[in-house]
Amino acid sequence: MLLHNYTLRIVLAECNPSSEKVNALVELPEDISGVLPYLNTVLKGFQYSDGEKILTVKRKGHLITFRPRQIAITKLEDEKEAREVMEELKQVVNETDGNKDHIKPTYTSKSVPRPTEILKLLPGKNCKECGVPTCFAFAFKLTSHELEWKQCPLLLTEEFEANRLKLSELFSEGGD
Repeated sequence: MLLHNYTLRIVLAECNPSSEKVNALVELPEDISGVLPYLNTVLKGFQYSDGEKILTVKRKGHLITFRPRQIAITKLEDEKEAREVMEELKQVVNETDGNKDHIKPTYTSKSVPRPTEILKLLPGKNCKECGVPTCFAFAFKLTSHELEWKQCPLLLTEEFEANRLKLSELFSEGGD
């Protein structure tokens, strides 16, 4: 097991001190840099620097940055949620480290589709059935991983099957 324990500290967002969300800085006694390229594969990271050993992923609405001895997590409700998210990350890090022989490491960053690219694949009806006011706003939420394309009911219809397949490819889901 690579990660045994950690020290968690809650911090306010410096760029928005009035935010109701908090961030967490997690100090690690172990150096996890060796597992970062494997985590990049497993977590489908969107930004990775092998030279600097920094991996950034978006997961369940949080921006998570892994460094050799630190993990930063954004958009948390409170310390309780920070600990829950960190326990999940600890498990993922340890499982990934244990399965490195079966995972192909990824040393590059994934290209993130632009909202305008995504918008071209959406129905364009601004129906609000996804819970977002416009298809353009939905496209932005897709790029930030706040929503999944599957939350657009119109994309699940036969009429938009080709677009659905393209979106699935863009988000590396292998044609779900």
